[in-house]
Amino acid sequence: AVPPYRSSGPQLLVCKDDAAGFADRVAAYPTALKTRNETLYAECLRTGYRHIQDAVNAARLPGSRILVLPGLYREEPSLAEPSGGCAVIDAPLAGNERYQVLSYEQQVACPHNQNLVAVIGKEDLQIEGTGAGPLDVVVDAQYRKLNAIRADRADGFYLRNLTTQRTTFNGVYILETDGFVIDGAIGRWNDEYGFLTFADDHGLYTDCEAYGNGDSGVYPGAASDLNRDRGHDVDRYAIEIRRCHSHHNTL
Repeated sequence: AVPPYRSSGPQLLVCKDDAAGFADRVAAYPTALKTRNETLYAECLRTGYRHIQDAVNAARLPGSRILVLPGLYREEPSLAEPSGGCAVIDAPLAGNERYQVLSYEQQVACPHNQNLVAVIGKEDLQIEGTGAGPLDVVVDAQYRKLNAIRADRADGFYLRNLTTQRTTFNGVYILETDGFVIDGAIGRWNDEYGFLTFADDHGLYTDCEAYGNGDSGVYPGAASDLNRDRGHDVDRYAIEIRRCHSHHNTL
């Protein structure tokens, strides 16, 4: 099913350790939201993570929530040049011959050859920004990775209230996943798609925005063919898009 938004359950915190910068970022928040973020920040400095990927790796329990505090996340460890077996992978090249087409097993073994943040095989994981809006948490690939956030066979994935930008392919890429939500997120300035979902079922895009992308802003591709033998009278659609604003993209 389409996963619900959760406000409770196991949580992991992600923040940067620039206290002065954080204070500036939350200074104009409404009192309740500012207090919540300040409380979360103090806890994050003690027990949290500095990179989103580290929190993803540490999430062991289905139903975990990763709370990402306001800041710019470049995920520097994910940018390291591939080494060992990941430096030379036996995989075909894509049509443009710039990138290899990796299998799921190769993505598991080498998650950062192509992805800034890789959510692979994790079930019921929720990642959300804690700011006042999606621009308060920015995941920036600096045109050095194909995907800012890739969720692969990640049933029940929920992404909320953040921005992904400056990839050489997709801001958010969700594939082979049964049950996902993209909620109040922005995908901008990516070479191809702001949001690409492929070979999925029970998916929902809601209240998202996509602009400045080199192809389309929103691309629900190769969804489940559950309605292949029906006309317009269907029980449900595999992917639903509602209240999304896709504008100023090439397509």
